[in-house]
Order: sequence, then C-alpha cells, then structure tokens
Amino acid sequence: MRVFVPLLLFSAASAFVTKKSLIAPTSTTTSSARLATEIQESVRFRTGSNDASLSILLVCGAAFLLLSKQYKRILWPGSAPDPTSDAPLPPGSFGCPLFGSNLLAGSEDYGPNVFFDRRRKRLGNPTLFKFYAFGAPAVSVSGGDAIKVALKDEFQPDGINTMMVSDNFSQLFGKESILYESDKDKHGMLRRLVGAAMSPAAITTAIPSIQAAANNQIDRILASDDTVIMEDVCNDFTLDVAWKTILGLDLKDDEVEEFREKVKGWISGMFNPLFLLPFSVPGIKRTKAFKGHEYLVSKVEEKLSKLDKDGPDGSTLSAMYFATDEDDTDDTSRKLTRQQVIDNSLILIFAGSETSATTLTCASLILGLHPGVWDKVKREQELIQSEYGDDLTKASLDECTYLDSVLKEMLRIKPIEGMELRKTEKTLVIDGQQVPRGWFVFNNVKETHINDPVTRKDDESHMDVRKGFDPDRWQNNATKPSAWLPFGEGGRRCLGERLAMTEMKIFLATMARKVDYDLVNVGPGDKVKWKKISAMARPLDGVEIKPKKAVPVAA
Repeated sequence: MRVFVPLLLFSAASAFVTKKSLIAPTSTTTSSARLATEIQESVRFRTGSNDASLSILLVCGAAFLLLSKQYKRILWPGSAPDPTSDAPLPPGSFGCPLFGSNLLAGSEDYGPNVFFDRRRKRLGNPTLFKFYAFGAPAVSVSGGDAIKVALKDEFQPDGINTMMVSDNFSQLFGKESILYESDKDKHGMLRRLVGAAMSPAAITTAIPSIQAAANNQIDRILASDDTVIMEDVCNDFTLDVAWKTILGLDLKDDEVEEFREKVKGWISGMFNPLFLLPFSVPGIKRTKAFKGHEYLVSKVEEKLSKLDKDGPDGSTLSAMYFATDEDDTDDTSRKLTRQQVIDNSLILIFAGSETSATTLTCASLILGLHPGVWDKVKREQELIQSEYGDDLTKASLDECTYLDSVLKEMLRIKPIEGMELRKTEKTLVIDGQQVPRGWFVFNNVKETHINDPVTRKDDESHMDVRKGFDPDRWQNNATKPSAWLPFGEGGRRCLGERLAMTEMKIFLATMARKVDYDLVNVGPGDKVKWKKISAMARPLDGVEIKPKKAVPVAA
C-alpha cells in the first residue's frame, strides 16, 4: 500500500483539477462514487493495479474533496467567520494545521517574535491580520485607534477579556493576579489595592533603596579590571530591587545569588512551550521554572508571616498586604487575600526585573552607539547634582527631563515584543473587519509604534537603533510620537509603570554620574545582533563594555 499512497494523492489532485465538473452540486454519494471511479481509473492507468481495497480509500478521498469547503474548520478548529456578520475576516493565513504558527521563534537580525514582523510585511502592513497559534485563531491589532476599539468593551460579559493561557501557565504566574481577573468589580478592587503599593508616595519612599542598589552595581562596574557584560549588571540590579524593595527580604550574600538563579529559572517558563499546552504535562513540576516558582512563593510566605508578627515595614509587599480598599476601609474583606498578595507580588517581580533589565541593557547598547546623547545625559546629571547633591529624590528625578526622553525613545524602538492578549466574548468589527467570538486578540505594540504617522518613515529607519534613535523628538510637540504603548492601554495599563520608570531613571542617572564606556563588540559599521528568545529584544552579546571613570562634560 505504501507504493499507492503518493500516487493516490497525485491522482486525486489530478482528477480534481481536470474533472472539476465532477464536483457539481449533486448528492454526496453520487458525486463521491463518480469521483472515486475517475480517480481509480487514473491510478490503474499509472500503476496497472486493480486492487479493490483502493475503493474505500478513494471514496473517502473523494468525500474529503467534496467537503473541502469545510477543511479550515477541521484543520484549524474555531477559525470559521461569524455568519451573522457581513464584515470579512482580516487578511492572513493559519499556518500548521491544529497548531498554527510558532510565535516564540526569533532571529538574530530581528530578535524575538519575528513571526509578527514577517507576517505584517508579507501582507502589506495591515492594521489587522489573522493567524493561528496555540490551537486557537487570533488577530493581531495595531494602531492606537484600532486598539481602543478592541478594548472599548473590556470587562463586559459580552465584550473582550483577558484569560489564563493554560492551567500549566497558571502554576507559574498564579490565577489570582490582577493580570487575569476578568470581573470588572474584582479587577477594580485589585487595581486599587495593588496600586496602593505603587502610589507616588510609595515610590518616593523606595528611592533611597533603589539608589543604593544602583550604586552597588555601578561601583562593581568601575571595580572591574576587565570588560563587563551589562546584561548581567542590569539583571542583578533589577533583581536586587526585587528582593530588597518589592519583597523586603533580608538576604545574605550567598542567598542573593540563589534568589537570582531561582528567578531566572522561573522566568524561563514563559518561553517553555510545555507551559502553554492546554493539558497536564507529566514531569512539569521538576522543571527549573516550577521549582523557581516554589522558591519564590516560599520566600513571600516567610515574609508575610514576618509582617504578621512585626507589622508594616515599607516594602512594596507590605504595602499590598496591609492595604484596605479606599471605597470601604472598615470592611476587612476588602483587603487582598494571602494568595492574591503572593500572585501579584510575582507579577511585580517579573515586570520589575525582566522588562526593566532588558530596557536598561538595550539602553547601554544604544547610548554606546550615540555618544552625543550620552554626553547630554551626563550634562543633565552634572547640573542636577550641583543643585540637589548626590542623593536622588523625587524632586531631582523630576528634573531629569532629557533622561526621561531617552527612556521613552528606548521603549518606542524596543517595546515588549510579546504583546497583550485578550479573548473576544462577542464578534467585534474593527476597521471594517470582523474578529469572531472566541478568537484571541493580540494588541500589537511594536507594529503600532512602527506605523505611528508622526514618526514613520517608509524604509522604517525610524525604528532602527542607529538611524532612528532620537530622544529630542520628545522635546517638541510637533515631533512627539502620537502612539506610545509600552505599558499597555486601557483599564489594564501596567500598574508598575511608575516604579519601572523610576528604577530605570535612577540606574542611568547613577551610571551617567560615574561611568564612561566603549562598546567592545559593536563598532560603527557592525550590524547589531539580537537574542532569539526573550520577552523583549536583548542584544546577542549582552552588551560587553570597557568601562572607565566618567570625565565631566565641557559646559
């Protein structure tokens, strides 16, 4: 039978092409028999075989061809358009049957999630395009206006909502974090209580601790007699902020390294396909990601027990744990549960370490490529330091207007690649195209920045780390980008935005006051290479630098 399979497929295809009249609107049985007879004659002619056993296969093949209009429903379940909507589906294709496209793949020329960039270019850069991933149909939505339409009915029972990707994934990031709460009232309560730990007053209190962590890492750079990998420095800095400021832990030196390794292992689960599968996976609890999660939960539990005994201590975790809902301060049920505190603490660790560390690593690269910009950052710090002294405060950070523009420009060019995920509870119509009920919606931040009409250039050089990086564009309303969504949009905009920006400002301000440096692996004519798998684009070499003590900028 092996001999006949390729010939059977070829013959079926031949008959389908040359005998289109056979697939006329007649009964399925009659048409199948006709088509089977025609194909059988074709096979007999090519093979000399009269094997009757082929008849069953041929009839099945003919029936499949007759039902070919339904093949998308079979190969990509749930991908059919909503028949009650007159709007067409967005352009695009569904990729591998049942599984769809590999969204995690990257390239050294582009970085992670290269699928989205390749697909949009192939389709002519549309606002919406469809694809299939993780066993479900989805649409990429870009552009500020289109994203606002998509999110207009967020939290409505028949609108659009977030959801946990899989039960496996929930074992890493928790089911009770603010990210995955779809009930409007419960989400509002979580946002108020978690937000209490992210208030301006709370961030101001955290500034000395964050500056101490920054000084520790910058002094480590200057103490090196060799080159330094900035990715390692930035990772360690943000993780130090995580255990000191966010969790309020008291770790000894050997425990600090264990904490860093466990967090690294935990975050690796985000890029492990096993955690995205919709069914239980044997052995998943033996992975580094799961063990990292268990370690972090144990540390949070220990800290909560200490807070129960000793009371508030000024950490972010403490602020969440003791926060009461401003709408009903006398009702103790309006406090976060222990599990909600744990799950939201983990989300803050991820957001405050992985994304901030990546942005700072990229900043080290891009500022090394633009020494004139680095001089402007240094000069601003020299002026601020002369007025406010060495200690950073909210007042002095508010004066870092050029540094603020540098960070915003960084996040414009290199925002998070993995986008925000939602699921439709009803069919949406966006830009005249339908997104059927039950489909995933990916709010495409990167493409939104690419197509911003204020900054866009046809060759897309405005997104290039050499040609497009221009912090001065943020100093003028006429050139300021009209679309900037690195922290999301709508009711789920990142609560940690203020902490992240403060953390990154403090690190770069401290570095500008103490360090000058040269890039080791990326010269003027060298192409920048990127890591293939990460939440945000990270330089392939980790940004290796040769540091030296900072020289004041001439006034």
